[in-house]
Amino acid sequence: MKILLQYLGRYRWQVVLALVLATINQTFSLLDPLIFGKIVDQYASKASDYTKGVLLMLLAVVGVAMVSRIAKTLQDYVMNMVIQKFGASIFTDGLKHTLKLPYQQFEDQRSGETLSVLQKVRTDTEKFIMLFVNVGFSSFIGIIVLNIYIFYFGISPWLFFVYLGGAAALAFLTKVLSKKIKEIQKT
Repeated sequence: MKILLQYLGRYRWQVVLALVLATINQTFSLLDPLIFGKIVDQYASKASDYTKGVLLMLLAVVGVAMVSRIAKTLQDYVMNMVIQKFGASIFTDGLKHTLKLPYQQFEDQRSGETLSVLQKVRTDTEKFIMLFVNVGFSSFIGIIVLNIYIFYFGISPWLFFVYLGGAAALAFLTKVLSKKIKEIQKT
């Protein structure tokens, strides 16, 4: 982990920018249900014509969705830029280190084995970083926003546990399915 953070330290500000954009994306995507809830609570249950109010709320939904999607697109762009630079530097440093090793180190290896190991390290670390930002960090931000919403609006604290239960069920399901997919791929 120390080496990973050392390499990521070179791109500190881009990573911070990507995390800020991920925060904006997650926060605005969680505002969408709040706005629809207000539409239903304020306008759908009443028989009178509230066209202007509903249209304003729908414009707010479109605005929130646009901000969320733009932040996500920019986040993906910045993260891809960081990941490409990160992967290239890890691969290059690995090659430099490999070329300094004595020939005897490679006598028992098949052709291309060292390059394949370096490529696997590069790919695995790139996937880890992308999953951390897209899943781990976004879930963390979702939990924070949900807690603020629960305590600010005085909603039942059980909602937090329902959210955590759903997240745990999703994580378990993802783990089980990914194992099955790996087994199928091996076969």
